[in-house]
Amino acid sequence: MTAAAERPDRVGLSVVAAVIVIAAEIARLVVLSQIRWEIGYPGEFAVEGVLFTLVYLTYAAVLVWRGRSLVRKLTAPLLLVPGWLYACYWLVAAFLQARGSFELPHGEWLLWVVRFLVVFITVCLVAAWGVARRRGFLWLIGLIVPVVLTIAWLKWSWRLYEAIAGEIFVYDLVAAVPTVVITLLGCLACWGVEALTRRRA
Repeated sequence: MTAAAERPDRVGLSVVAAVIVIAAEIARLVVLSQIRWEIGYPGEFAVEGVLFTLVYLTYAAVLVWRGRSLVRKLTAPLLLVPGWLYACYWLVAAFLQARGSFELPHGEWLLWVVRFLVVFITVCLVAAWGVARRRGFLWLIGLIVPVVLTIAWLKWSWRLYEAIAGEIFVYDLVAAVPTVVITLLGCLACWGVEALTRRRA
């Protein structure tokens, strides 16, 4: 089979991989919205932890499946660890706050730390796919896209959060924008940069 014939197959499999991960995230949100009130405190925290862990494991499995080499298959999933740890931290913090045994520190510095971590984690999610699939190093230029989009999202999303106060499912859906929509756009940007630079080489 020629390289030209293989390329549509590779793109098709990448689309399938993206659909699998997005479906896992949608399933997480739907299941969480359905059982959140039925389970109640503290069971909801355990269920939420299991659900987002399953989503990360799904993405890791896709990276292993689509990785171009053994080294890529092993290293790409490691870039998901910061995002998983970040989600675990906020889940544990919310649990302890609900018990009244923990209070998050306040201050502008904390907001900047959170903003930096959200940008960093979004870039890691995009870079994980890049490590698994992209060739060369010029695709790294495409990481500028998730950085810019996430910063813009963090700057303006608070207005949206205020508008949907009380709508928990919608809130969860909006909160998934950086990890789903921006990540997908970032992966496409890195793929576009690779395609353009390889064509000119």
